[in-house]
Amino acid sequence: MANFPDKQYDSNNPYNIMITLSPFDVDRSTTIMMPKALLETNLFPFMEISTLVQLLQVQDKPKMIGVYDIDTQITTYVIIRQDGNNFKFHGWNDILKRKHYKAGDTIAFWWDLRHTRLNFKHVA
Repeated sequence: MANFPDKQYDSNNPYNIMITLSPFDVDRSTTIMMPKALLETNLFPFMEISTLVQLLQVQDKPKMIGVYDIDTQITTYVIIRQDGNNFKFHGWNDILKRKHYKAGDTIAFWWDLRHTRLNFKHVA
């Protein structure tokens, strides 16, 4: 099996998901929330159809996905679940234990097709 390089952050990628952290996202939170409309445009077109079906049609059965910190090269598995017009990523607190984010920080997320995971990087 080929060893593919990690998809690096590209500030010109129109599919980046830019999230500015709120106090809720960093103050002992176990989740980070992302708007459904943003994920429908910038994430869902790249995910496997079986994952999308599970997320959107079988809402009582959440899906686990890998979230990869491009700087530390650590993958954390989180559970993604729809909550109204948002999706919550449960397990965010495991990332917060290693990172010292504060409200107002901007995190870029982007899908890595070759590794089938969501990569992220602190960008501001």
